[in-house]
Amino acid sequence: MVTISDIKKSYERISGFIVNTPIITSKRLNELFSANLFFKDETKQLTGSFKIRGALSAISKLADKNIEGVIAYSSGNHAQGVSKAAQLFKMKSIIVMPDDAPKTKLENTKNNGGEIVLYKRHIQSREEIAQKISIDTGLPLIKPFDNKDVIAGQGTFGLEVCNYFLDSNINLDVVLSCTSGGGLVAGTSIVVKHFYKSANIFPVEPENCNDTQISLEKRTRTRKKIQKRTICDALEVEIPGEITFPINLMNCKEGLIVNDSEVIKAMRILYEEFNIIAEPSGCVAFASILNGSFKTNGKNILVTISGGNIDSEKFNFYINQ
Repeated sequence: MVTISDIKKSYERISGFIVNTPIITSKRLNELFSANLFFKDETKQLTGSFKIRGALSAISKLADKNIEGVIAYSSGNHAQGVSKAAQLFKMKSIIVMPDDAPKTKLENTKNNGGEIVLYKRHIQSREEIAQKISIDTGLPLIKPFDNKDVIAGQGTFGLEVCNYFLDSNINLDVVLSCTSGGGLVAGTSIVVKHFYKSANIFPVEPENCNDTQISLEKRTRTRKKIQKRTICDALEVEIPGEITFPINLMNCKEGLIVNDSEVIKAMRILYEEFNIIAEPSGCVAFASILNGSFKTNGKNILVTISGGNIDSEKFNFYINQ
C-alpha cells in the first residue's frame, strides 16, 4: 500500500522539477452551479499533464542505481512524462505508443529523446510488447499506473491541493478526478483522506470506458471491453490497476460517467472562462458537473484538469462545434 509518507518523500524528490500548478476559480461558474469550484490546472505542468509527477517519482528512485534507461507504454501523456524524466536524469527511454496517438504527443515524446515503438491500439497488447522489450534489454518497465512510486508521484497533486485548502482555511468537500487506470485518483485520495476524512472523492470516466465505475459497483476489478471509441484517448483503459483499485475501493465514492458531447462543452467553457486549452481526457471531471451527474449543492469542489496535450487543429474543431 502507498502511504502519505511515501507521497511526501516523493514530493521531496521531484518538487525541484515540477510546477505547483495553479488552482483557479470563477465567480460566474460558482454562481451558475451554486458551489465553490476550484480548478487545478495541470495543463500548466511540465510536459502538459500530471503524468510527469509519477514518472519523475519512479525514475528519480532509479537515478543512483546506474540504470541506463527505462521502458514504458502509454497513449501519450505517460510517454511524455517518462521520456522527459529520463532525459532529466540522463537516461534513455523506449516508449510503446499507439500508432493513432495525437501528433503532439508523439512529437513531444520524440523531442524528449524517447525512442518510440508503435503498435495498433485494441489489436496488439502494449503490455506484452513493452514487457518483451524490458526482458530483452534488461531495462525496468515503468507502468503508467500500476507502480507504487508512480502512484506516490501522482499523489503530489493531492498534496498541493490539500496544502492550498489548508493554507486558505477552506474545507475540502469533494474531489472530482479524471480516471483511466486510477493512478491519479488513488494517489490523490490517500492525501485527501489523510487531511479531510469526510471528503468525498469521485473517479470520472468516459461512458464507453467506465471500467472503474463498474468495478466499484461490483467491488472487484472488472474488465469492460471498449466497444466504441471516445475522444478521450488517454482514458481508454479496459480494467483498473491491480495496485490502484484496492486504494480507490477504500477511498472513493461511486464512479461518474460523461459522454463526448459533454466533454466538448467542458473544453469550450474552460477555454472561454480561463483561456485553458485542455485535452478531452483532461475535462471529464468538469463535464460531470455540467451533465448533472454530480450535484454541487453549495460544496467546495476540487475539479481536476489533468492535461492539455492536444493538436491545435483538433482542439479548434471540437470547441467550434
